[in-house]
Amino acid sequence: MDYLQRWEEYAPEAYDAIRCNADDVLEIAQNTGWAEFRIKRIKDHLFYRQHQLDDRLGRFDPDPDIADAWIRLQQGNFNHEDLRLLEHEYFESRFEGIFHTDYRTAHEATEGSGRVWSPPTT
Repeated sequence: MDYLQRWEEYAPEAYDAIRCNADDVLEIAQNTGWAEFRIKRIKDHLFYRQHQLDDRLGRFDPDPDIADAWIRLQQGNFNHEDLRLLEHEYFESRFEGIFHTDYRTAHEATEGSGRVWSPPTT
């Protein structure tokens, strides 16, 4: 699958499947040792909540690397960067919620705290 297909076809379909999945939160919690409520918060943040983005109020655009990481986390074959994604998104969701900020401010604060996620290169 080429780069554009991953963004335009795969990622939206994967996000729809993740949104419909009722078992992933528990499975990821069991696979990672993270508390279920934290995984639920991360899922809500990534896949359901609306955020004040740079150009609009809305959900995050589907990202194929995040979809891949979520699937690996659910299947139990995750890597270090997938755990970094959880750390990043949990902090970002808390910052955005506590300080009622836009996404960009929360994201910059998250990275400034050292919680940087870099998707694995394939």
